[in-house]
Amino acid sequence: DMVLPPCHYGFQVYINDGIIDLMWQQRSVDIFLGLPYDISMYGLLLELLAKGSGLKPGTLIGQLGDCHLYNNHMEATEKYLDRPKRALPELQLEDGIYYSSSQDLIHIPTADKIKLIRYNPYSAIPAELSVGK
Repeated sequence: DMVLPPCHYGFQVYINDGIIDLMWQQRSVDIFLGLPYDISMYGLLLELLAKGSGLKPGTLIGQLGDCHLYNNHMEATEKYLDRPKRALPELQLEDGIYYSSSQDLIHIPTADKIKLIRYNPYSAIPAELSVGK
């Protein structure tokens, strides 16, 4: 009983010469509301996997189908694009994602182990979630 089927359906990691890359796939992408969050979260996943495995984070690749910008997001998108750019924050991780064979578990850091340094966000731009409009 869901409005839409899940958009994300997979991801892959590639390791080469001590560098880990991550590619994710999704069938559909809401450019204004979803894509910025998706990029941030998969970027965080890449960083967590790199930290936990002792590898360097490499390239983040999105394989995106049906990319769309809804009509009722046009004004919000223009407002976003008119904002001056700000410096990106720095991600600081105490820990990464790793497998502990002695405990037979996957360690996932808690939110307090993930910090954004110099994060200076703008105020939110409201935009209603659309389902095929």
